[in-house]
Amino acid sequence: MKPGERVAVIDLGSNSFRLVVFMAGERWWKRTDEIYEPVRIGQGLAATGSLAQAPIERALATLDVFSHFCRASGLGEGSVDAVATSAIRDAENAETFLARARERFGLPIRVLSRETEARYGYLAAINSTTLQDGYVFDLGGGSMQLVRVEGRLALDSGSWPLGTVRMSERFLPPNGPAKRKQLDELREHLAGELAGVRWLTGADSGGRRLVGIGGTVRNLAAAAQRATGLPSNGVQGTVIEREVLDELVQRLAALPASERATVPGVKPARADLILAGALVVQAVLKAGGFEGMETTEAGLREGIFFERLLSDRDPPLLENVRQASVLNLAAHLAPALRPARACRRGGGRGRGP
Repeated sequence: MKPGERVAVIDLGSNSFRLVVFMAGERWWKRTDEIYEPVRIGQGLAATGSLAQAPIERALATLDVFSHFCRASGLGEGSVDAVATSAIRDAENAETFLARARERFGLPIRVLSRETEARYGYLAAINSTTLQDGYVFDLGGGSMQLVRVEGRLALDSGSWPLGTVRMSERFLPPNGPAKRKQLDELREHLAGELAGVRWLTGADSGGRRLVGIGGTVRNLAAAAQRATGLPSNGVQGTVIEREVLDELVQRLAALPASERATVPGVKPARADLILAGALVVQAVLKAGGFEGMETTEAGLREGIFFERLLSDRDPPLLENVRQASVLNLAAHLAPALRPARACRRGGGRGRGP
């Protein structure tokens, strides 16, 4: 990317649609704008195999908003990267929807393969944490991705249809507390899906560090912070410990979906999905023998951005995440510090003998 260049990354996820604008300069980058809509395009997909009419209309209306924003902001085709993930990828009527969406949006929309989606999650985690050896976990509304990392390089990866929307609709009640039988059936399903992943469950599975990305992971981290009395100033680096997660699962399961937002830290927009998400995280922790999951605020959108920002590198990884983060912060703070320095210098010169 050239200094001062902007790029809009649009993530058409199974649960939510997001538009994020990034800008980059010499040794710095930042988000400048973000639009979030809880479209829930994957609603009903697990039962029918197709995108339903109501979610399609919500999606098209949101794309109208995104299209108007991009035009008003001077972001054309070369500056916009729109991607679709699990729900749209797997739907039987995906091509019909995409034809309407591309016509409405006016720009190309890429449908990510499972492997590419996992790769972008990996790039986001590696470029926003100090992970050297371990695993990256990405949980969305339609699917879950895992990547095994060694020496900061991706060695193995996989994608499973275990997203929060799918698991909620298939196993958990839309109203009322979750019954023990329902929880046990979901846990059994998750364990069965993960049992054959030798690079996760085997004795040679490597490092025990696990980094999680995605909106549900961030929301669980916020709830874990509140549950343990930690100050809430973002969730970057927050570790969701197994014991804390187990207690959250018990508390969430005892409540109907409509009341789960009363649990401190849980967002109303995710209240009906948070229990399924917590159970998926719980299953991964158990399968891999992890004591907890570290959270990063970066997501798939940052992975796409870093691929463009670091296009001259293969793979597109920051050489030193700590150093790059400090330089990025310093670049943002420099304009605010210049007037103070000038005042100090001016004050010194103006004093008499």
